[in-house]
Amino acid sequence: MFAELTILGNNSAAPTKTRNQSGQHFKLDQDQLLFDCGEGTQKRLITNRINYQKISYILISHLHGDHFLGLMGLLNTMALNGRRSKLTIVAPKGLKRFYDVYLETSAAHQTFDIDIIELEDESTGTVETPRLHITHIPVSHRVSCFAYIVQQVVTKRHINVESCNEHNVPNHAFAALQDGHDYIDKSGNRINNEVLTDPASKPITYGYITDTIYRPDLAEAFAHCHTVYHEATYLHNLIDRAIKTKHSTAEQAGLFAQKASVNQLLIGHFSSRYHNTDDHLKESQAQFPETLIAEEGETYRIY
Repeated sequence: MFAELTILGNNSAAPTKTRNQSGQHFKLDQDQLLFDCGEGTQKRLITNRINYQKISYILISHLHGDHFLGLMGLLNTMALNGRRSKLTIVAPKGLKRFYDVYLETSAAHQTFDIDIIELEDESTGTVETPRLHITHIPVSHRVSCFAYIVQQVVTKRHINVESCNEHNVPNHAFAALQDGHDYIDKSGNRINNEVLTDPASKPITYGYITDTIYRPDLAEAFAHCHTVYHEATYLHNLIDRAIKTKHSTAEQAGLFAQKASVNQLLIGHFSSRYHNTDDHLKESQAQFPETLIAEEGETYRIY
């Protein structure tokens, strides 16, 4: 099993002709999430043929416009198209007040329940869902801002088809075997689960870090992630500006991935001053060779 991550936007404060503001779609089995929702995100979802009605969770990193101003438009479109299923939004404190004003002033059409979970400044914790752990970790920006780690709760054991055939195990017993139960045959003989199955895969884990100064002290928290997305707003020759605006450089993103020993690094949130991202890639790969540009419209597999 693997997750699919589709990049909907990889630019920073303002969109350009070729790059949209922040947004990522994450799909793992039955669950679909959205990381941030900059202006134009819903159009990118449509362009990439993603059914936005199946999104169950939206994770907002912070309340700067390029990360959440597309949210009201998306919610409105969901309602106009008859959504009924509940949506959970996790965001820094203040989003609910913004949403209430939107409802009051626009008389927006409501067809589904929205649960807004507001995060207190500098708080760390985990939102538990049936199949995912969603952990929020504060980072250092000009306003309250959070990184997220999404981790699969449980992975099932793999059926050893050859062994099951050898022991005449029927197909209807496979679900219980995957959950870790032993098999008892018609004669009452118990066959241990380990004989009939192989160990479960490592849980799929993805980390999302945007709009922060370089925080190497957080690397340990992301060490179990297969893939981490880390902002790389500037090249390192503008490190002074990065510090002033509380952003990171491509070199620092690579250093973070190196320190966390992840499998793969995606970099994005590029300043509009850069017309291409070739130098960002080179700078980050010098520190962490398994770096990729988070290209808009591309879908990446996360194991």
